[in-house]
Amino acid sequence: MNKRLFSILAAAALTLSVSAQQSAHDNYLGVSFGGGMNTMLYKPANGTQSLGGGIDAGLFYGRFFNQTVGLGVGLQYTWANASAFYNYNEVSTGLTHPNNPNTLYNLNTTYTDWRERQTVGVLSIPVEVLFRKGLSDRWAFIGGVGLSLDFPLHGTYSPLGGTYATTGVFPKLGSYTVSNLPEHGFDTYTTTQGGKITNLAKVGASAIADLGFRCAFNDNWGMYMGVYAGYGFTNLLAEAKTTPMVIINEKQQIDYSGTFASDETSKANLLRLGVKVAIDFGWPKAEKVVEAPVEEQLPTIDEEAERLAREAAEREAAEKAAHEAAAKAEQERIAAEKAAREKAEAGRLAREKAEKEAAWNAFKNRIDGINVYFENSKTVPAISDEDKAAIDELCAFLKDNKEYKVVVIGHTDSYGDPEQNLNIWGMQRAEALRDYMVKQGAPAEQIRCESKGQTEPIAPNDSRANRALNRRANIRFE
Repeated sequence: MNKRLFSILAAAALTLSVSAQQSAHDNYLGVSFGGGMNTMLYKPANGTQSLGGGIDAGLFYGRFFNQTVGLGVGLQYTWANASAFYNYNEVSTGLTHPNNPNTLYNLNTTYTDWRERQTVGVLSIPVEVLFRKGLSDRWAFIGGVGLSLDFPLHGTYSPLGGTYATTGVFPKLGSYTVSNLPEHGFDTYTTTQGGKITNLAKVGASAIADLGFRCAFNDNWGMYMGVYAGYGFTNLLAEAKTTPMVIINEKQQIDYSGTFASDETSKANLLRLGVKVAIDFGWPKAEKVVEAPVEEQLPTIDEEAERLAREAAEREAAEKAAHEAAAKAEQERIAAEKAAREKAEAGRLAREKAEKEAAWNAFKNRIDGINVYFENSKTVPAISDEDKAAIDELCAFLKDNKEYKVVVIGHTDSYGDPEQNLNIWGMQRAEALRDYMVKQGAPAEQIRCESKGQTEPIAPNDSRANRALNRRANIRFE
């Protein structure tokens, strides 16, 4: 939208380039400066918007085809800003918390006197039809209307005041509510988060207009003073977002996205209204110079000199052709060497991939049957030396090969509540084995935890010894 502002300024600047004093001046070049209500128009879904102001500057060139009508183009930069205010409660349901991916929760976010400011910088290329009317020897009335292409260069959002509080509600755990755990993303936050606006469109368009007066200082220099207006009729935002402004990320921290990168608004239009001044330099169109006819014909060139010149040209052409042929041969040699290197590299990568797949399949054969057992009500795994060696080798392989992933599955016996066995004990045993693997060097992001609870026993739950066999965790390969 700021682009439109730029366009407006540029167009206005073009207008000033017109001089009422020197009707012979058809070309004008200058610089312009202005400011006023350079802002964005948008509607927050749950808040209110406040307009802002901004400044602009640009270069322009104008050409008049006669005493009245001309055409102008330019390059303009505009800086604009606006603000949004929030006092409301937002609820995001069905989210997955990083601590327990198998238990969904609802995130409540309460905004209290929350204020966010957005700023954008736009580069515009305005094109205007110019009109002028001479009022005296020194003064002329100037006007212009047209369009501009607007290119958003940068944008920022910054919270200016207020707080927002996050509360988590876990329906599957009896609507358990979490509020004062900042290490898990649930707390009250102030104005510490801001950043770049990453949702700006690549290009837009604006309708622009301006009018004012030009005062001629002398035969060439002049100053323009006037007002400008512009409205961006294309959306300043690249796409509509569906995420809320606040969310808990995978690191159990709060991400604040800002109004333009959330579901608060899907459309913003650039508005520019203000005053401007410009300094320009004008000059008349060049007169056509008619050369006098040549009365005497130059003497003819000596035939020998002509032959020598022709032979020199032929030698130069032959040398150029030889040089081009040598250059082409060198390019072909370089291309052939590059193709050979690429083929060798592709073969090496294929061999490495085959070796990795063989090692991965070997791990599947060794580890698919390994069970890690737990004492009753305990989450500390008991691993035999033989199984530990196999698991440690797998951890080292995962550390060196980021593309491979495994699933750690926790199991329980039939003792206790089935839902707690599924959601708590089984998951804790899976996480205990995963934590052991992470300590051995396996990256945590390559290990996913699941719980089967008591649903997949390997022995009847009819004795203490058999139940001990069911309290286990094992590794499966994705």
